[in-house]
Amino acid sequence: MYIDETGFNEYYYREYGWSKRGISVEGKKRGLRYSRINLVAGKIGNALIGSMIYKETMESEFFEEWFREILLRDIEKLGKKVLIVMDNARFHRRNILEKIIKGTGHCLLFLPPYSPDLTPIEKLWANMKKKLKGIAHNFNTLEEAVTSVLFNKLVQF
Repeated sequence: MYIDETGFNEYYYREYGWSKRGISVEGKKRGLRYSRINLVAGKIGNALIGSMIYKETMESEFFEEWFREILLRDIEKLGKKVLIVMDNARFHRRNILEKIIKGTGHCLLFLPPYSPDLTPIEKLWANMKKKLKGIAHNFNTLEEAVTSVLFNKLVQF
């Protein structure tokens, strides 16, 4: 299982549009700062587990609570032991996470620094962001758009 976090900005736009030949496609953009939401999840096979949308900045205590209360609970529902692979983000405190999973039978593996190419969940995040660019304007909030992509499986996991 690969776990990771990603963030989504409120302003997603279509990179391309259709218009009559010789007429530029124009769009409006606010001059204000845009809100941001974040997502943390685990990818195992073609499924996401422990998905949580949040607005806070990810910090060690917040991550550890998610890991303990949400991710491990969802892993236990799988009924099998899991290798949990994650990057070396500063809030992934190895010693505390190892204490949390001690006795569960699960194992942790930390990737080398700067190696997003070794975690397939990164490609999923990129695909989600690409999909959001095309559909975010159809929703009232960014959170609704992300939830729709996530739970309606509008991208290949």
